Amino acid sequence: MNYEEAVGITRPLTVTSKMPCKSYSLPSAMCHTGAVLKHVKGATCSACYTYKYERYQHVIPLQLKRMKAVCDKRWVEAMVIVLKHEGNSYFRWHDSGDIQGVWHLEKIVSVCKQTPEIHHWLPTLEANMLRRYVKKHGKLSQVTNLCVRMSTPMWDGTPNVNMARALGVTLSNVTLDKGYFKEHTKEELDPTNFCVSKKQDGHCMDCRKCWNTEQQLITYLKH
Repeated sequence: MNYEEAVGITRPLTVTSKMPCKSYSLPSAMCHTGAVLKHVKGATCSACYTYKYERYQHVIPLQLKRMKAVCDKRWVEAMVIVLKHEGNSYFRWHDSGDIQGVWHLEKIVSVCKQTPEIHHWLPTLEANMLRRYVKKHGKLSQVTNLCVRMSTPMWDGTPNVNMARALGVTLSNVTLDKGYFKEHTKEELDPTNFCVSKKQDGHCMDCRKCWNTEQQLITYLKH
């Protein structure tokens, strides 16, 4: 399979203005946990930017094609070819959407294992899917180039540290408190668990905390 054939299967990767690499986006409407939390007051998904259809409606047809592609038996091979062709040391799963089941996570892990030169980051709300995967395959920390971040469902919620340790994953949460970000400089935020993008015009710049498995918690400011 050549690169053109591979892209024909995976569909083009996503380009975002914030991140230092490309990503893979799926329809947020097809999120399992997120589709429920979207209607829960105080849940992070209740303000999910990907549901702003007026702004993002042009990407939905391509996201649907990517979702169909994930089910293709050639998808893993195609993704490996596409990622290697890109030549970037970092990759994100997913800037929109989430894993669809253990079968989906298994495919992502397979891609990660075949691209050891790439640091992969997978934020997810699908804790039950992570549990089922770990029961079947063992802790996700075994995949050394994949940083799975289990998202905390509620704003200013308490991350589930015990579950994260049991699964071999890291954590993230979202805060509504702007005070800490306002009171501290970017240099002061660097060594902490706080995302520094708010101090950098919404861009990662040279920060790679999200991909770092040693960074056990990332705290984002609600946007």
